[in-house]
Amino acid sequence: MRYVRVAVVTAVLGLLGLLVWDVAHGNGPGVAQKVDKGRKVAAPHLDLPRLDAEGRLSLASLRGKVVVVNFWESYCIPCKQEARRVAETARRWQDRGVVFVGVNAFDTKRAARAYLGRYDVDYPNIRDGVGTTFGRWGVTGVPETFFIDRRGRVVPPHITGPASTRELEDGIRLALKS
Repeated sequence: MRYVRVAVVTAVLGLLGLLVWDVAHGNGPGVAQKVDKGRKVAAPHLDLPRLDAEGRLSLASLRGKVVVVNFWESYCIPCKQEARRVAETARRWQDRGVVFVGVNAFDTKRAARAYLGRYDVDYPNIRDGVGTTFGRWGVTGVPETFFIDRRGRVVPPHITGPASTRELEDGIRLALKS
C-alpha cells in the first residue's frame, strides 16, 4: 500500500512540474483568447499524424494558403451537427487556395475514422490523441474553428460551437483579405 501512495504522489508531483514548466515557457494565453480580442497572432506549431492518410501533416507545409483549422471529437454532439456543413464548405473552397484541416483529440483512431466516413469529411484530418495542442490554441471545448491567413497568422474570427456556413465563409473571406 505504501508503494502505491508513493507512486501516486510522484505522479501528481510530476504533473504539477509539467504544468509549472508549461506556464513558465508558454506564450501566455492561448491563441483563441488573443484572436477573440481582435489580434492577429502567429499560428502555433501543428505537426501531427494524419487520420485520413499515411504520414504527418504540418501546418508549416501549408504556408501561402488560407487554412481553416477545426478542432473536433467523434462523440461531440455539436461536432456532429456541423461536420457535413464544414465538409461541404471545404469542398466549395478547395479550388480557391483554401485548405481545411481537422484536428481530432481524445478519440481512438477507429472512432475518429468512423466519424470521418459517417459525415463525408474528406479534407485532411490529423490526430492529437491526448489533446496537447488544445492549450497552445486556447481550445476550451469542441468544436472550435480558427482561420489562418497566407502569412501563417491566426486571424479573427474564432468560432466556438457549431459553425454555420455563413460564419465559415465570412471567416475565409477575412483571412483571404488579411
